[in-house]
Amino acid sequence: VLAEMEMNGILIDANILAHLSNQFSKKLSLLEEKIYTISKEKFNIGSPKQLGLIFFEKLGFKGGKKGKTGTYSTDVDVLETLASEGHNLPEFVLEWRQISKLRSTYTESLQNHIKSKTGRVHSGFLSSGATTGRLSSSNPNLQNIPIRTDDGRKIRSAFISGKGKKLVSFDYSQIELRILAHIANINNLKNAFKDGQDIHSQTASEVFQVPLENLNSELRRQAKAINFGVIYGISAFGLANNLRISREKAKKFIDTYFERYPEIKNYMENTIKDAKEEGFVKTLFGRKIHTPNINSKGPSAGFAKRSAINAPIQGTAADIIKLAMIKIPELLINNNLKAKLVLQVHDELLFEVPNSEVEILKNKVTREMENACDPFLSLDVPLKVEFGIGENWNSAH
Repeated sequence: VLAEMEMNGILIDANILAHLSNQFSKKLSLLEEKIYTISKEKFNIGSPKQLGLIFFEKLGFKGGKKGKTGTYSTDVDVLETLASEGHNLPEFVLEWRQISKLRSTYTESLQNHIKSKTGRVHSGFLSSGATTGRLSSSNPNLQNIPIRTDDGRKIRSAFISGKGKKLVSFDYSQIELRILAHIANINNLKNAFKDGQDIHSQTASEVFQVPLENLNSELRRQAKAINFGVIYGISAFGLANNLRISREKAKKFIDTYFERYPEIKNYMENTIKDAKEEGFVKTLFGRKIHTPNINSKGPSAGFAKRSAINAPIQGTAADIIKLAMIKIPELLINNNLKAKLVLQVHDELLFEVPNSEVEILKNKVTREMENACDPFLSLDVPLKVEFGIGENWNSAH
């Protein structure tokens, strides 16, 4: 399946990439002007050393910490914390970094990866590239094009379908939360998924003690950040930065979350205990994910614990989409379809499909993905697949 996907490749519109590169260059220039105006001098924004000196010595921002090399840390956590305190400069630097990366890694680099014979990018996929079992992609890496920003989504618009064809995207909806509900045996969440409720609204109602009909979009947004954050072991510090709220408020949100869903706390504690005793955790299919640093001390200990908690969830999701993928060739042959699987990104499969086949493929692939666990595993919650259709990857999402 992976070899076929690599051979198929995905069609790229180089003109769109070139246009975006130009747009990003203009944005970077404007941001640089703003940064230089606030700091009252020109410097290399890409240099953490120079940035640290501007922030913590010239401008006197509080909270500067030097590492072993004597350089101030200016990583994303530091910048987000400063931005949450009301400083404009770190916000502009964060945006500059993001756009700079989009330009160098994608709009510029992707143009060089287009094969002249096919007009396509043929990424390489590795089944064992990530410890959780997710596929990794290289040369170029298509797995981490950001989709939470408008600029990231614009890059996806350069991934297009051939003449007389469409791109059809199939995406598992909230699969990791569904697996968490099953694995931690959380009845409230399981029932919400079975009833087709909006899971973030359900969490908001539980955590903030507000009836579903009285919820507003801000409470739902906060609950969504908690739902997804908890899976990755988010701290009060991390949640405070994400939501731009105080650390005390973020801690209260997390504490209330665990009060409402004590099963999650139990799952976390038991998983860490098992990982320490066994040296590995397991997906629901029994695949082992080793946790060699679980007994380490210091800053790496927190990361090892978060990874151990997340691995059975993300690992099970990776197993499920792989089980769905290996059914695809037979599905295409049996239904005499010319559609091609061109990309897999985490919980999403992307097909290039002749217009006449879109409807039949939509139904067949949805059914295969939603029933991928059969007959190996019976989940307590239904799997749900959302699909989108368009002439480019962005509009198909």
